[in-house]
Amino acid sequence: MLSVGRRVAIGHVMVKNAKRPAQDETFSSWLYRVCITRSASDYNAFTMALKAMITRERRAPEMVLASQESDQWPWESTDIDYDMDLIREVIGIYLSSFGVKQDYFASTFSLVVPHTMRNHYCPACLREDITAIEFPCWRKAWTYCMTAYCYQHKRLLVTMRSGPSTYDRAWQAFKEEASDSPSNAFRMMRDRLAIRVQRWYFRQPSFNTLGLENTQNTKALFDLTYSLLLKQRTRFEGGGYACALARENRGQVIPKSMPLTERIQTGVNISSPLQRSYALILTGMILGLILPSQITRFVGLAKQSGVPWPSTPFVIGKMAILYSNREEYLELRKLYSATPPDLIARCAEFFRGLEHAVYSLRDEYSSQDRLWLESGAPHQRWLVFPDL
Repeated sequence: MLSVGRRVAIGHVMVKNAKRPAQDETFSSWLYRVCITRSASDYNAFTMALKAMITRERRAPEMVLASQESDQWPWESTDIDYDMDLIREVIGIYLSSFGVKQDYFASTFSLVVPHTMRNHYCPACLREDITAIEFPCWRKAWTYCMTAYCYQHKRLLVTMRSGPSTYDRAWQAFKEEASDSPSNAFRMMRDRLAIRVQRWYFRQPSFNTLGLENTQNTKALFDLTYSLLLKQRTRFEGGGYACALARENRGQVIPKSMPLTERIQTGVNISSPLQRSYALILTGMILGLILPSQITRFVGLAKQSGVPWPSTPFVIGKMAILYSNREEYLELRKLYSATPPDLIARCAEFFRGLEHAVYSLRDEYSSQDRLWLESGAPHQRWLVFPDL
């Protein structure tokens, strides 16, 4: 995997006889920009390459969520921009004479939103593109599931009103010219806390560990918990807690029942920037990335704004899921089964909340379940792999 500095350097020398890609620009955005501005010695080659990208069938992302035992979550294989194998083929057939380096366009992080669902962007970035290079560019940073904010402008991303497009989404988004929402004390603190957690997750320059090292295990726990808080709502199963707090897209209810793992993946893929913002803060509270004094102040500001924000990880755990049946509870246990004991202990209140929600299944749990629930340390149950 190339470092950020190395990627930037490649961006300056990676092509010849064509306009260079902007920093962090996606492959399809660059192809479209070269085609529309005719900024290559043979722009027809770029036009044919873009047509090949559009018309060829891309690899579909898998729809089954793996447990943390796996090295990858299933949608980690979803590429930063179309199918990377297809990109390699297109470069070889149409753009080989331009010296294009495919590695420059590769993903830096996993958990990438499927290509057809990438419709969140920063209007300020697009306006600056017009000033700097006279054409808007789509960023790779906007394609990650954990991205709710633009670091450069410290603002919440906005969603395209016209819905997701494909290769020309940067131009379509620029034409919408979204304006900023009025700010208040609650929104200012919301943005500050969420940006801090997002910066921790992506290890941005000058990021603070916030008392927890960003390791593979902590990121795996973060990924699953964050996604659980954004799960898809159906007619028969509740949606993510972050979505409920954001009170957005209430009409997006799937009429049929779905497995928990599929609801988790679908929800995180279609989540809005505001829902992601709330999920970042909730997950930050669970992992202890936000100070108690900050939580107290934020809860007060949220109350003034009519948002019933939880004050403890225990409440978040209780509200995170309403189990439909015992099998769903065991399924969630399995997803968390690879979490190390020290992280289970660190997030004990959250897991106690998840366990407390089992009371809704009181007609289904056994005498052994009752012993666990009354043991005083129910979070320790999540250290044991469930018997399915």
